[in-house]
Amino acid sequence: MGFEENSKDRLINQIGKKLQTTMIGALAGFENEFGYLWGHGLPYGQLTQDQKECRKVWNCVRTKILDDGNSNLRAIKSEISQYDIKWKRFVTNFNVKQEKNRDV
Repeated sequence: MGFEENSKDRLINQIGKKLQTTMIGALAGFENEFGYLWGHGLPYGQLTQDQKECRKVWNCVRTKILDDGNSNLRAIKSEISQYDIKWKRFVTNFNVKQEKNRDV
């Protein structure tokens, strides 16, 4: 596999990680703020009837968010496959100067 193909794979992986982090972070934030509505962290047997109903709705919404995010990730991969990509990685070049021999 050549450098350009490796560059493309690296970009896809980096975008994938960032998209997944965004989705999971958003879900976690929502659970932290509104999780009390569906008894977040409690066993199902300890939930009230209202919490059970809310948990059912939350699970549907959560699944839809994850499915949509994964679908968009596949679309991003498909889009990227249509481009030539070359990673401009950070490279440091050192210039070595030779000193003239000086007599003191």
